[in-house]
Amino acid sequence: MNRPNSGFVDHFALWASLGASLYLMPFGALLVPELSIGQAVVAALLAALLASLLVAAIVALAARTNRSTLDLLSEPLGDRGRLPLAALLVLRHTLFATFALVLIADAASLLGVRSLGVDLRPFWVLFFAAAALGASLALRRWPLLRRVGLGLIILLAIAISASAYMEFEIPSYLKRPAAGGWPEFWQAVSVMLVFPLLWLPVAADHARGSLDRRGASLGALLGLSLMATWFGALGIVYLPATDSGDIPGFLVGMQLGLGAMIFLLVLQLDEVFVNARSFEFVVSDLNHQVNRLTLAIPMLVAIPAAIFLHVGDLEGYLLFVGALFVPAFGVVLAFSLRPIDQPLAFPLVAWLGGFILYQWISPSDIGWWQDAVNWLTEQLGIAFPLSDEIGWLGAVIPSFLFAFAVQLIACATLTRSAGRSLTPAAG
Repeated sequence: MNRPNSGFVDHFALWASLGASLYLMPFGALLVPELSIGQAVVAALLAALLASLLVAAIVALAARTNRSTLDLLSEPLGDRGRLPLAALLVLRHTLFATFALVLIADAASLLGVRSLGVDLRPFWVLFFAAAALGASLALRRWPLLRRVGLGLIILLAIAISASAYMEFEIPSYLKRPAAGGWPEFWQAVSVMLVFPLLWLPVAADHARGSLDRRGASLGALLGLSLMATWFGALGIVYLPATDSGDIPGFLVGMQLGLGAMIFLLVLQLDEVFVNARSFEFVVSDLNHQVNRLTLAIPMLVAIPAAIFLHVGDLEGYLLFVGALFVPAFGVVLAFSLRPIDQPLAFPLVAWLGGFILYQWISPSDIGWWQDAVNWLTEQLGIAFPLSDEIGWLGAVIPSFLFAFAVQLIACATLTRSAGRSLTPAAG
């Protein structure tokens, strides 16, 4: 199966397109008015840089080793973990494709009601699914089309920024002081890290085979950090100014009518393609035959779900699965520094410990899951969530650092033990 073989420009276009997501904007809106606009933008910038550095590290590792996401995740766990990890990746890619289609359908449905006076949700779902599949097949065959798409995205971002500045008295709005409360600064950084780190499980798939390793990692770093900061800042400034905390309300507030459908299409199609392509890579890595229609499988699953479900129905599950992969890549990066044969227990403790820490600090917004974790912490007599007790604490960074540190300590300990066992006895 064809693998990407691109350098700086193509990786910059890919990661800039992924960073320019409508879904990032509501995260930015969560930061104000508790933080000032300046503090919120700095938090968004720092989060974008941290997320981009992690993504660029995975891109560089995949380009250097020619390994896919499944390969990198499987190495610390051994062959026994390969099939469960593949199932988890398939779930993640399908869920993300479903969420992307539901997000588009929610916004298009509201726009249709406002513009046409009728709810055409099933039509919009089928329309965008067909458009996404067509674009995915085109991008698979002609990846240079992504550069054209990036140009359109930048033009749209400029137009939104200009509109926000001219229509909503942004200069005076920027002077508003911080109100205080949740989130504090480091919690805001953690909030803004959530979305860009959802892309960690696709980074290696789209970097494997790149000849220009430095260009690939630099393109990922600059592209994602630039656009994630830009769209995060738009969420901070624009959504509160329009009194809208969600994407459908934001698009209606722009008063573009059905023209907003083009806006949706341009910004979201690359996300669908990237997930469908990574789904294809997982199937290929399991030694199954794939063809162009393999790209269609996540979208075919997404169509019925998108007709009946809404963003709120899926968001908690998307972030729950995303929280699983944050410590997983902490394990991957630590293992890449000191690879060694190890018992399965070591990487599992690092990974699951990081995930538990994440959920203890900030549990995913799923009712039954929060009830279960709340019951468990009550039985143990510990505070839950931990962020209520430690006001500045976010979940993403501690989760990653915990998994990274535990795995690195385990590798170092095993390396020293192996060295001692090879040292001949004195005398």
